[in-house]
Amino acid sequence: MADQLWTSPRTGYRRKGTRFADLRALVEAGITARAILEPLWSCPADANGVEVRHILVEMGFDVVGVQEHKHGPVIGFVEGGSLQEGRVKDHLQPMTANLLIADATPLPIVLSVMKSKERTFVLAGPEVGGIVTRADLNKPPVRVYLFGMISLLEMHLTFWLKEGYPNDSWSGELPPTRLEKAQKLLADRRSRRQDTGLLECLQFCDKRDLILGRPILRDKLGAEPKAKAHQFLKRAEALRDLLAHSQKDLDHGSSWEEVIDLVEWVEEFLHRSDELVEMEARDVAGEHPDALWGST
Repeated sequence: MADQLWTSPRTGYRRKGTRFADLRALVEAGITARAILEPLWSCPADANGVEVRHILVEMGFDVVGVQEHKHGPVIGFVEGGSLQEGRVKDHLQPMTANLLIADATPLPIVLSVMKSKERTFVLAGPEVGGIVTRADLNKPPVRVYLFGMISLLEMHLTFWLKEGYPNDSWSGELPPTRLEKAQKLLADRRSRRQDTGLLECLQFCDKRDLILGRPILRDKLGAEPKAKAHQFLKRAEALRDLLAHSQKDLDHGSSWEEVIDLVEWVEEFLHRSDELVEMEARDVAGEHPDALWGST
């Protein structure tokens, strides 16, 4: 049940793995730029520009690194579309600091970097060795983080519905057709011996509308203005559906700028909600029973 997921009603103890900070720490420790980068292919600085452009078209590359000799460091890059007559080095662009990240950069930071960039180059030690493009943000490691975050968001919505609508009073606020759909889902789950309640059978859109329909909850959770919060939660539902159905492009119907903007909004929402959940738990928690000792 939603209340049991978060805290003990007696001690206020928060279950491990249920905070957004837990998820983010796990991702930051285990999923870095190294998990999604592609090796950066390079060409000689003295190569013919038109020939290299044709090669890039054949390989489906937009960008290539440039080296003065085969085993030397990458001294810059060129975009295939800019290559003309002459040598590659005539079209060289420098690897400036704002285009570089370390291969140990945590995934959430990579997402923030990619909000304003089509690509970023990746340092392996002191040398440029890889590249991350927005296409790489569709890879499974990114999907794992995004799905975990959206799942937590829905769990938080469920928690606050229980808090904001005591004794299932939300059922009177739901359109009859939506309530009937939830009741049918509940009957189906119970026929399969699943231990669940009617609240857990609501769809994401139902939870969104009920939360936003309570001004006190909107204010508490920082979900103001209502129209903006509605837009973000609607986009969160769309992203959840793309993830659940393994769609090829997670920016389908939007853009990566909008997707990453959504990620940042959800992160802020979850941080705020986590603080409120634990604050309320501390307020209602009793003393821990002396007869029980926790493990270290």
